[in-house]
Amino acid sequence: MTMNNPLKIVVAGLVGGFIGNGVLGALFSSPPIQTILYNPELQSQLFIAITPKRNIPVSVAGLVILSIIHAWLFSVLMPSLPGKTWLKKGLFWGLTIWLMYWLFQEWFIYNTLLGEPLILNVLELTILILGSLVEGIVIAFFLARKPSVNIQVK
Repeated sequence: MTMNNPLKIVVAGLVGGFIGNGVLGALFSSPPIQTILYNPELQSQLFIAITPKRNIPVSVAGLVILSIIHAWLFSVLMPSLPGKTWLKKGLFWGLTIWLMYWLFQEWFIYNTLLGEPLILNVLELTILILGSLVEGIVIAFFLARKPSVNIQVK
């Protein structure tokens, strides 16, 4: 079993979290998505009242730090993850992040607590899978990719 050093795990988590959350930030802040998510005819009033008050920098920083845990778990579980290539392992890991974190959050916070309609949960989950897949791929790139050997014969 290949062990990744702690610094490599931290870097993989930070970079994966930063890039994955960058994708999410770009998509969620886009005018078409904002128009749909904050449409008072579609969205719950509680969601519209509360979500603009969240501290985005603190939220994103927390998610990026959480990605270090994702990277550590990936390094521990990597030998048993499906996929023969780092890319396939990364895609599976992104799906795992989405299933274990975002799916839970959408249901228990946004749907049951804030009253967000299920169709808008589905829209958000569609966006969230993209960020999760990016995070999983970046983590796998750092931790599962075999360095290419460049041997020149003279």
